[in-house]
Amino acid sequence: MPSSDRFTLLRKLLKALGLKAQAVDEIVDRIIEMLSAGSKEEAAEVYPYHLRDDFLTPAEHSFYLVLRQAVEDWAVVCPKVSLGDLFRVKSSDYGQYRTYTNKIDRKHIDFLLCEPGTVRPMAGIELDDKSHQRRDLQARDEFIKHVFEASGLPLVRVRVRRSYAVSGLRAGLRSRLGIAEESAVAPVA
Repeated sequence: MPSSDRFTLLRKLLKALGLKAQAVDEIVDRIIEMLSAGSKEEAAEVYPYHLRDDFLTPAEHSFYLVLRQAVEDWAVVCPKVSLGDLFRVKSSDYGQYRTYTNKIDRKHIDFLLCEPGTVRPMAGIELDDKSHQRRDLQARDEFIKHVFEASGLPLVRVRVRRSYAVSGLRAGLRSRLGIAEESAVAPVA
């Protein structure tokens, strides 16, 4: 809409005060600029982000608590780690680099076990519920399995259960990762 057609009532008031048409146009143009600048500044300052109430699902949270007990102090448990933060694409071909980077973007692993001192990844853990029977999730799971295999990082799949035995989970993880069970009796020096 042309500025001459905007603010008709304001224009009439300014003319009634004795301002010439050119002065009225300049005042209206300044008002329009101030209004548009104000709305742009306000729009730029709006951040529509809110804290999620569901960072971990109830099943993930339940498993997380048991997993922390199972790994004791031999691993750090990191929930929901982005594959893009965990893996990188090695390719001198930029097109291939972008293609494979895009394939891991917006995907995450449910849990990552890391060495406590170095935070070096030890293994990924995927918690499988009924949704993993869907065809689209099976294709995603297969893709993630291949990504882990290609990197040499173990991937452990765990079915969702109502409860977990800490000792069984601990033994299974140690076995899968080749970590010897600590003896209950400390060696005598």
